[in-house]
Amino acid sequence: MSDPVFQMFPAKGPLLLASDATGQPVAFEVGEQASAAFLRLIAVGPDGAPPGEAAPTIELRAGSGDFTVVPRFEEVASIRDETLHEVGTASWIQEPRGVFLVKVEISESADPWHVRLTNNAPKELSFVWVVSDLEEDTLQPRISMERSHGRRAPFGAPMGNVVVQIANVGPGPLKLTNAAGTDMGGGFTLDEVTPTILPNETGKVTIQVAPISHGTFDGPDRLSTDFVLQCNARDEEEKTLHLSRSEKTEKEGKTEKEGKEKEKEGKDKEGKDSPHELMMVPDPFSQPVSPIPAWASTDSSHVHFIPPELRPDLSTSALAHEDQGP
Repeated sequence: MSDPVFQMFPAKGPLLLASDATGQPVAFEVGEQASAAFLRLIAVGPDGAPPGEAAPTIELRAGSGDFTVVPRFEEVASIRDETLHEVGTASWIQEPRGVFLVKVEISESADPWHVRLTNNAPKELSFVWVVSDLEEDTLQPRISMERSHGRRAPFGAPMGNVVVQIANVGPGPLKLTNAAGTDMGGGFTLDEVTPTILPNETGKVTIQVAPISHGTFDGPDRLSTDFVLQCNARDEEEKTLHLSRSEKTEKEGKTEKEGKEKEKEGKDKEGKDSPHELMMVPDPFSQPVSPIPAWASTDSSHVHFIPPELRPDLSTSALAHEDQGP
């Protein structure tokens, strides 16, 4: 006996449909020997709340046949293939919190199957659905959250908590099982967790961030960690948090007034006969910046900031034999 079919759609984030818009057909599998298939769909409002009573239009197609609108139970629609032969019947029921369950009774095999959705709500909605041979397997959560978070502060200064809002945009309850007080690595500690987040509901994870003390860093890089939330969501990437903390540079700690005074001071120095040095201050929250190619081969840290075409003519000067640099 083959394993039950399980698929979650769309592969990359929810399907976004404007009001009255119809999405593209999406293929799904049905078990070769299955007598039924189940599609559990959730409609997610822009505010993360259930969108109300406006049910989407759900259409199914078997093989190369025409799309058939699936009605609400007690009615049942006949699904026919390209030969107009009935291969199954389908209907749907509405569940709480914007969830719809479609049941397909299969009488004969057909390949492929497609589903197509139309948003009938007066506002833009997102859609996620799960297909399986087993009805209980379609009760799947799906995480939607900002996965990268960082904190910066001077050495020894307190860092604010990270509060991660977690929306469940799947048609099944999301259960988080991480215990408060869990060491997440990199100076981060799990402080608070919403244990259960229902479909179309938002919970949170609160994370404490330890201050950076002298000697914490082995090098100029930031401290970072990847932490996978323990929960019943299947997608590893969607439940992984990327956390980082680093030291604020002196430049970042300057007030706006100090910054303007420093800028004025720099402008006053321009044009004077003193060498200018190129200084690069790395941002601990960005990738290393590659040196400008024209300067990559110079042996000196002091370089001309005036391009050759704008330099004065020194051919008749006593400095004519001096090295003008690159």
